[in-house]
Amino acid sequence: MTKFKAVIFDMDGVLINSEPLWKIAEKEVFSSLGVPVTDDLVHITSALTAQEVCAFWYERHPWQGMNFNEVEDAVVARVIELIGQNDTKMAGVIETLQFFKNKNLKIGLASNSSHNLIEVVLEKVGIKKYFNFLSSAEDVEKGKPDPAVYIYAAKNLGVSSKECLVFEDSIIGITAAKNAGMTVVAIPAPDDFTNDKFKIADYKVSDFLSFLNSDYIQQLL
Repeated sequence: MTKFKAVIFDMDGVLINSEPLWKIAEKEVFSSLGVPVTDDLVHITSALTAQEVCAFWYERHPWQGMNFNEVEDAVVARVIELIGQNDTKMAGVIETLQFFKNKNLKIGLASNSSHNLIEVVLEKVGIKKYFNFLSSAEDVEKGKPDPAVYIYAAKNLGVSSKECLVFEDSIIGITAAKNAGMTVVAIPAPDDFTNDKFKIADYKVSDFLSFLNSDYIQQLL
């Protein structure tokens, strides 16, 4: 009998390969405001909330004419537009969700993205029906790496943190889940896979298909 009663997924970079789309939107919107956006700094902002991204760039290069909410809305709107134009679903997502559904585990989502974007992504990928609860950084005081969004998800799934298995792609997200007391499977981006920082995760796989065909399933479940 499995020791887990729920599995919780991050969204960006886990269920959907949206990181490149965020970078495009971020560069377009902030460059239009006169902010000198660089690839190195965009990489740093990849796991932040849209609100935190606005604060990050404003601190480095204050702009005129648009307030934080307007800029945040512009970035999210552009990401939504790009998601509609691209097929970015991660390989093995549906198979993995079905696997856990067949095991009768509750399925949740914990994302730094807004509910608006979460709804768009899940509808686009066709996987909303699998989820028992959706949690966003909007629901808590602080986003990842604070554990609040994971603790909130577990509470609303009706399980304890130690009964949750989490899939994350970023160090910030893994830190949040580990600090919530959960077991974490890391799915790093290919160019980040060998990064020693991912050792804080309990397990590491290259993608969902590797997970489904690995010995990890037997060890975990």
